[in-house]
Amino acid sequence: MPRRRSALSSRTARLALPRSDAPEWEVIGPGIRLGYRRGRGTRGHGGSWLAATRRPSGTRVQTRLGLADDVTTADGEAVLDHEQAKEKARVWAKAVIAGPKTDPGAGLTVDAILDRYFAAREAEGMKSVADARARAGAHIRPALGSILAADLTAEGLRQWRDGLVKAPKRVRTRRFATKQATRAVDLKDPEVLRQRRDTANRTLTVLKAALNWARTGQLVHDDSAWRLVKPFRGTTAARVRFLDTAEQGRLLAAAEGRLRDLIAAALVTGARFGELARLKVRDFDAANGSVFVAESKSGKPRHIPLPAGGARLFADLTKDKSPDAFLLTQATGEPWKPASYQRGFRDALEKAGLDSITLHELRHTYASTMVRGGAPLMVVAHALGHADTRMVEKHYAHLAPSYVAETIRRFAPDVALGPAA
Repeated sequence: MPRRRSALSSRTARLALPRSDAPEWEVIGPGIRLGYRRGRGTRGHGGSWLAATRRPSGTRVQTRLGLADDVTTADGEAVLDHEQAKEKARVWAKAVIAGPKTDPGAGLTVDAILDRYFAAREAEGMKSVADARARAGAHIRPALGSILAADLTAEGLRQWRDGLVKAPKRVRTRRFATKQATRAVDLKDPEVLRQRRDTANRTLTVLKAALNWARTGQLVHDDSAWRLVKPFRGTTAARVRFLDTAEQGRLLAAAEGRLRDLIAAALVTGARFGELARLKVRDFDAANGSVFVAESKSGKPRHIPLPAGGARLFADLTKDKSPDAFLLTQATGEPWKPASYQRGFRDALEKAGLDSITLHELRHTYASTMVRGGAPLMVVAHALGHADTRMVEKHYAHLAPSYVAETIRRFAPDVALGPAA
């Protein structure tokens, strides 16, 4: 019986295949398969050659060999015809079977890439690794961690991204609980939907950052799967909640003891909770009336000038304390942790008759109060620790006295009509 011709052997045969993110495979040798993938997001660019085999341990590994000669003439390197792809697949498979020393990057799972990425970022001094690690542990590793990076598909990643939106919201779980506590979400509420999509976008950003880092380091060779998956649009237009002067006073009056000090410090510095919790007594400069934030989310230290009341607050907090002592502490003397202030903060909000807000929104209060008072956006950005004014303009520019409106009123044509006859 004559041997059946491969569906991948000619350009015409390949282009007749339906577009799909799932590869079409053919066996080209014992334990070696050649794959062809022409996904739905690759119109006009042709498909790609893949190869798959197994390590001696039995672990399946896959790699991208290069582009198929669907629209561009083969050059034997980046663009391959069918025979060149088979030869390259055999050479690669031989190296894999020979052992990891000749193929150090093959077979990396998403888990392995995340581990290497976070380790590299920590070594570089990245300050938001803890948040990214937690996000990956909650939303990326359970669904994608065991998958080889080479096996990721755009369709699979879109389904994972969309699933993050529909999944129940994770809420605080009791210390010794065996199961994560969750709460159902109402996606018919436009604000809830926006929030869920925004959370999914943040998680997708962490995943893509890790995979792009691996791509730059030549640990993976094909980024099309995640490059084709875009974040949801229109998710960051939330109304920024802030407290007016009267509400600030009510909150401070409702809070007690060390919690009141934490809230007051947040209002007079605009610092993030983590920055406040790490402050030491030596970080307060009484002579200049400022506080020094050594570690910030951006990785850049900054000095925050304090108003008169803020300087008095910090002077009282540092009195008779060792320079290495924490500046803001609980009643027990222990430094603040996220779980240690939340219950008391909620009680203070309820007592003050305020809507449910977070401690982080006191940072918004700090910024919005300055902007409404006429502070230049660059000054506000500097106080918040931003490298430029983009974030400040995004959230607070509408509160500023409008330079554009003032200029138009001064120079635009005007009329001085008398009363109508």
